[in-house]
Amino acid sequence: MKMTNFITSKGFKVLLVIFLIFMAIKFYNNYRAISRLEKQVSNLHQEIKIARARNTRLKEQLKNVDDPSYIEKIARKELGLVKPGELLLIPIEEE
Repeated sequence: MKMTNFITSKGFKVLLVIFLIFMAIKFYNNYRAISRLEKQVSNLHQEIKIARARNTRLKEQLKNVDDPSYIEKIARKELGLVKPGELLLIPIEEE
């Protein structure tokens, strides 16, 4: 009888509503935190993919470091170097 009176009382109903609101807020906050973490994981996967591609390119460059033709190609392309007796022609762009 006392338990039935307690369950049907206004005080219990107020406590139940407060508890349900509290649980809903906690659920929402946890949902937002999980969504944020999933986005971070996705971003990290993308960064890992980019880093692996860069690592592969660097490994290829490292293989070519001792190759004289590769060194010559880079020296010509990036440094503008020429072999003895060659002339370097630089085109002039007109406005």
